[in-house]
Amino acid sequence: MLWPLFAWRVVAPVPKERKLNLFQRAVLGLARAGVVRINEVGERLLIAPDLAGLVALELQQMDLLDHVGKPTKRGLTMLEDIEEEPADEAQVGHVLSDAFTGKLWPRFLTGDLPVADVQVNDDGWPVLLSGSAGDPWKDRTFSILPTARDGVVMVRPSARDVLRAARLHRRQRQRDFEEIDDDRDVPRLQRVSFVDDRPQPYLLAMRVCRHDSGDWMVDDPFGHGEAVELRARLEERLDSHKGLRPWLAPLVGSDPSAPTLGQFQAEAAWRVEERLTLAIRQHEAARDRLVAMQRALLEAQSYDAPLDKWDDVLVKAQRAVERALHIVYERYRNARPPLFMKLAQSDWEFNRRLLDAMAADLNFQSPLPKTLSSVRRGKVQSAEQYGGGTLRPLVVLGLLCADRDDAHPLRRAARTSPDLLHRLDDLATARDRAAHDGTATWPQKVQRHVDTAYAAVEALLLAR
Repeated sequence: MLWPLFAWRVVAPVPKERKLNLFQRAVLGLARAGVVRINEVGERLLIAPDLAGLVALELQQMDLLDHVGKPTKRGLTMLEDIEEEPADEAQVGHVLSDAFTGKLWPRFLTGDLPVADVQVNDDGWPVLLSGSAGDPWKDRTFSILPTARDGVVMVRPSARDVLRAARLHRRQRQRDFEEIDDDRDVPRLQRVSFVDDRPQPYLLAMRVCRHDSGDWMVDDPFGHGEAVELRARLEERLDSHKGLRPWLAPLVGSDPSAPTLGQFQAEAAWRVEERLTLAIRQHEAARDRLVAMQRALLEAQSYDAPLDKWDDVLVKAQRAVERALHIVYERYRNARPPLFMKLAQSDWEFNRRLLDAMAADLNFQSPLPKTLSSVRRGKVQSAEQYGGGTLRPLVVLGLLCADRDDAHPLRRAARTSPDLLHRLDDLATARDRAAHDGTATWPQKVQRHVDTAYAAVEALLLAR
C-alpha cells in the first residue's frame, strides 16, 4: 500500500555525550588551579561544602584526583580533552507529514530516506522491486491518492513539532526494543536549527497483510509492529476509493484448511460493510446483528456444517431487521395518542382493511399477507409500550408511524422496494418454521432472506 506524505529535511545540533558533568568539570578545574580545600571549593562554586566533598569523592573514585585533592595525570589529560571537545554535531534527518491532514507523524528519520526501486506496470502504477538484479521480487501496490474531494495539506512543522516527533519516536523505540541498533537509533534532539521551506512529496510503502484472526492489518513502516492508526486511516477510505476494498478482499476471510470462529467473524464484518458501506457503523446494534447473521451464513456454507445451521441464519436475519425497526421507532416513542389505538381490539377485518389501506397509501404492494395484517393489537401495544415485539408487530408499528409522519423511512423504502413488507413477512414465516417445525431449511432459500435483511436495514437506516 502506498500512502502520500511530505518529507521535511531537518538539521538539528545533537549534543555530544559529556564525559564529566558540570560540577565535576568545575571541581577538577579548581583542583588544577590549586584550590583543593573543600570549604574553599564550595565558596568558589556557590554550593554547599557537603556537595563539593561528594563531587571530589566521585573524582577520586574515577582516578581523576589523588588522595589530597590534586589532579592525577589522568585527570589533567581529561581536562585537556574536554577543552578540545568539538561543538555539537549537526544531525540531518527528516520528519514526515500526512498529505491528507498535515499532521506530523511521530517519527524522526536520520540520514537519507530509503527510496525503493520501482518500475511502472502497464496501467501506470508503481511496482516495488527487491532481491537481486537477475532475480528481482516484484510487489504490486495500491496507491491511496487524493481525490477531487480531498484537500492536500502541506504545513511546515515548527521546531517544537520536530522535537516532539523525535521524542515520541525515541520513546517508542526504547519501549519496543530492549537493544537499540545505533544505526537506527533516534538522536536526543534539544533544538532545531533548520527546517526546509518546501518538502519533498513521497509515497510511503507500508505492508498490508492478513492477521491470524482472519482480519487484515497494517505493519508499521518503521518496524514497530502493528500500525493501528494507519489501519483506521485506510478504513476511512474503503468507501471513497474505488478498488481499495476489492484489493484488500483476498486478505480477509477464513482459512479453508482450518477456519475458526474469529476468522468467520472478521470475514462477516468485512462483507457487511462491503454491502452497506462504513455508514452502517453509525448504528452499532444493527451492524452487530447483521455481522452475526453473516457469520452464521459463512458457518452454514462450510463444507462440514450440519443442515440446522441454516435455521440459525434465519433467526439472526430476523433479529437484525427487528433491531433496525427498534432504532427507527425510537424517535416516535412518545407519540400521543399511542399508535396502537388506531387498531381495533378484536375486529380483525377492520384492522386488515386499515393496514392494507396504509400500505397502499405508502405505495407498498397491497393487500398485505394475512399473517401480517392480522397481527393482534395487544402485540403491537407491547412493542410500542415495552420495547419488545417480534418482526410482524414491529412492521405494523412501523406502518402506523409512517401513516402519521411523511418523513418516515418506510415511505422512502416503498419507492425502491414496494414488495419489502411481503418479503419481511416471508422472512418471519421462514423463521417460525425453522424454529418450530424441526425440519432443515432449504439452503437455496436462505440467501433470499439474507438479502431481505440487508435491504430492510439499508432502507430503514441508511437511505437518504
